[in-house]
Amino acid sequence: MSGEVIIEKQFREKIPRTSLEDFWTTYFTPLASVSDATSVIQYSRFAFMHIVRSNVILLGVTTHEVPPMLVLEILSMIADTLDSYLKGLSDDSLRENFSIVYQLLEELIDNGFPLTTERHILEELVPPPTLENKVRSILDTPKRAGRSGDFSTVPWRNPSTKYTSNEVFFDVIESMDIIMDAEGGLVRAGVRGSIEVNSRLSGMPDVLLVLTNTEIFDDVSFHRCVRHARYETDRTLSFVPPDGRFTLFTYRCKPLHSLQPPFYVTPQVTFNKDGGRLNCMVGLRHGGLGGERDKEINRLVVHIPLPPQTNALNVSMCSHGTFTFNSSTKILSWRIGTLGNTTLSLSAEFTFPPMSRDVVECTGESVSVEFQIPNFSISNVRVDSVNVQNESYKPYKGVKYIAK
Repeated sequence: MSGEVIIEKQFREKIPRTSLEDFWTTYFTPLASVSDATSVIQYSRFAFMHIVRSNVILLGVTTHEVPPMLVLEILSMIADTLDSYLKGLSDDSLRENFSIVYQLLEELIDNGFPLTTERHILEELVPPPTLENKVRSILDTPKRAGRSGDFSTVPWRNPSTKYTSNEVFFDVIESMDIIMDAEGGLVRAGVRGSIEVNSRLSGMPDVLLVLTNTEIFDDVSFHRCVRHARYETDRTLSFVPPDGRFTLFTYRCKPLHSLQPPFYVTPQVTFNKDGGRLNCMVGLRHGGLGGERDKEINRLVVHIPLPPQTNALNVSMCSHGTFTFNSSTKILSWRIGTLGNTTLSLSAEFTFPPMSRDVVECTGESVSVEFQIPNFSISNVRVDSVNVQNESYKPYKGVKYIAK
């Protein structure tokens, strides 16, 4: 990344460009990768908070006390809006649509705080860069009149939304967070989940979603369309959905002391002053999926950190899948894919530069694993029923479960 400023918007206090240039030179230029930088950095009298999307840095700068997570959430909201508006967020799309991006920032943020964030309202204020709108701007033709003065009733939904085929899909996605020691013993286990919705419904539907096993929830958060009072009464999610994709509900489960991963990973890394060896074995754990043998483990990736002084790696044996080595992070990624009933293994040798005379102590970094299990619920939280009211049509309703 070059550190060039593509677009900026100042609120409250003007931040000198020289301060930004000094910050970039001091903190980002020495890094091998921008991802190595911390999200919140105190520099001089400023606090710099940033996120990275598609090799574009969205940076927020403040001189006053502010919750960092609020700024990072605002930056994420801006990134999602631009990505949706421009059909992809990149430095080229930002340059090509400079005026539209600036107008969006004017509408999204007011005096440093979020103002207008709903997509259908933004489209009334700032026309998206479609071919029709581009032609209209060239011909100086006004856009067809939209709905005006109708933002307050349900601000996240346009009542004039119409579909020829009405459908709504619910994805129950759960993440298994497990920490295990070197001997394979369970240190900590937890489950986080979310319900992702893709709504393609006409008019102003009122949806009732009933879940099972809700007593396992330890902490929950809702999209603002959910009626909290109804949930507190009978644990029913009652809401008028926004159009398109959105996160309806997120939750964290109570500690599950009996939770075990559905497979085992046994990495062994040994090294001396010249280099070392790596051996890793992966296989299914008996009873790891609660006895459900028909469930497949897909998209399995094992990330193995190597000593920071590693300068070369040679994989001598890989029984299944592919592998890549990131020379900047010193992480070997073994992409297995679908895990079958056989035990898989990977062996490699790595070397240190000749000048590395002393053995560097272990950094303490752990092996991390990514995977997916379709049609499987870790916590046994399931959708019991979905009812769409307030409209005459009968939509198609789909539910999918994914564990990872």
